[in-house]
Amino acid sequence: MSKALDERTVGTTQRWWAGGLWLINLALVADLLVRRFLLKQELGQYLDIALIWLGTMLFTTLGMTASGAAPYGGKWSTSLWGVLILAVLIPVIGALTGMIHTPAAFIAYMVVAGASAFLVLLVSRGIYGLWERRTLGRSDQL
Repeated sequence: MSKALDERTVGTTQRWWAGGLWLINLALVADLLVRRFLLKQELGQYLDIALIWLGTMLFTTLGMTASGAAPYGGKWSTSLWGVLILAVLIPVIGALTGMIHTPAAFIAYMVVAGASAFLVLLVSRGIYGLWERRTLGRSDQL
């Protein structure tokens, strides 16, 4: 068997690694959900898994964005739906788990979750914009 690398073998390897990353991502999310909602474990009992998952996702997202892969497929306006979903989903989960007890706290969580998701969107757009200017020499005039 030849050990020479060509674009076909590199592409195949990259597709398998990407699939493996998604599989690990789904497994960690499922594990976190089971631990929280079915086993009723406290955050301290699975914080290591949560931090590994968040760190991996942050590393992958920032690395892909800094390498020129447009986050959200370049669909910035439709990614605002993700901000809206997170702004609603996080407080609902907090209310279901007993972390939120009042309507004021629910609204505060909603504002913080939406603002955090929007900030991540802005940061990733900024990183991609830097990559575009540095690599493609793009100007603001189209």
